[in-house]
Amino acid sequence: MPTITIYKDDFQSLLYQSPSANRAVSIEELEAWLMLAKGELKGYNPETGELRIELQDSNRPDLWCCEGIARQIRIKQQGKLSPYPFFSEKSHSQVQIIVKPGIEQVRPYVAACAARGYRVTTEGLAQLIQTQEKLAEIFGHKRKTVSIGIYQLPKINFPVRTSL
Repeated sequence: MPTITIYKDDFQSLLYQSPSANRAVSIEELEAWLMLAKGELKGYNPETGELRIELQDSNRPDLWCCEGIARQIRIKQQGKLSPYPFFSEKSHSQVQIIVKPGIEQVRPYVAACAARGYRVTTEGLAQLIQTQEKLAEIFGHKRKTVSIGIYQLPKINFPVRTSL
């Protein structure tokens, strides 16, 4: 089962999403809430704020990160799913990936996403990389069948072209 490390301060900010509502979460509260995500607290370092969480469900990769656990708890607390307007907005992006013929022999599937509106912090980057590693390890058979990367969007020149 996946074990992840998250930061308590980051978790609290994601859980409450409003600076005015931000309050400290006790370890006891966290342990009770983790049951909602089929998780168990395996360790806490009060000096660094690191929380080690073991997840009992490998079928929910959306919970393999701080954001996913906070979202799951918020849904239970609020009794409803928060709206995500970007899922309903139609976008006509100029961002393209051009796949050259023949590449399907090496990479039968190519996918990408562009995320905007998130200011990457040191903790956030560590958690993004951790989630990427867990996905590549578990679903990608230890990186044999999946390749995942995180890049700075402003530094990419589009269209991106695949090559061998």
